[in-house]
Amino acid sequence: MKKETYIRMTSRTRGILQALPGKEKLLRLPTLLCALCYLLSLLSLFLQRDIRILRAVLVPAVCFLLATLIRPLINRTRPYDRFGIPPVGSYLPGKGRSMPSRHTACAAAIACAVIYAFPSWPTALLMGLLTILIAALRILSGHHYPSDVFAALLLSLAVSASGYLIG
Repeated sequence: MKKETYIRMTSRTRGILQALPGKEKLLRLPTLLCALCYLLSLLSLFLQRDIRILRAVLVPAVCFLLATLIRPLINRTRPYDRFGIPPVGSYLPGKGRSMPSRHTACAAAIACAVIYAFPSWPTALLMGLLTILIAALRILSGHHYPSDVFAALLLSLAVSASGYLIG
């Protein structure tokens, strides 16, 4: 990603958000919706005493843990630090650890867990769209490079496939 691309992208995102009620808080909405879907799914599995709750909890936890452990090993500089321009929304300068995107990894892992628990086209569509939206916002807000998001998706899909399809 070039500096000019980063500036254009974050300026456009910032401009769109400034015109909307809630402004930068809207960036959190897809993440909150994803978490709510996950919690409701876990609650439903729990109330039904469905054994699938174990995998629905463990697989996303493994994804979160792996993404968390990999980030400091790679320690990639975030775009906003590399270019010296603040991203859209809150951030910590000098944070590093850009790859893989933990938001994206968790969103994809949660989406797979919810689809595993409640397999249907509407569920897959909703969770897929939320994951794509979260991933896109991580890039458009300037917090991650596209490759950070792509790596996170691959990580989550590999762990989820292993956790749900094998065994």
